[in-house]
Amino acid sequence: MDANEGYRIQENTEIPSHSSIDAVISRALERAADPRPDDYPDGHFDRYVRDAIEQFGEDDVVDCIRLTLVDGYTHRMAGTAAFGDDEYVWGIHVGVAATAYLRGLHQERGSTGDS
Repeated sequence: MDANEGYRIQENTEIPSHSSIDAVISRALERAADPRPDDYPDGHFDRYVRDAIEQFGEDDVVDCIRLTLVDGYTHRMAGTAAFGDDEYVWGIHVGVAATAYLRGLHQERGSTGDS
């Protein structure tokens, strides 16, 4: 995914081979519940989401992911909307993690070349 094409979420592209927002949310919640080891290259994303859930609750984290990937908010704007004006940095963390999970899902499906 490059910056100009946006997030290839099935709800936006209507391409069945692209992951749905529900798949990304499921992956985020699963990884937050059982984070990968500290030495795993992307394990910090799991802890970002876990910490946000502990701080704000699952519903707000899910809202932040939807705002970022489906509604086109920047990570910062999604954080402000989901967590409050002074807590936008959480949106950056959750948004980056969600984007990484989306990329991983696309790679697993073999759809990284579809646009």
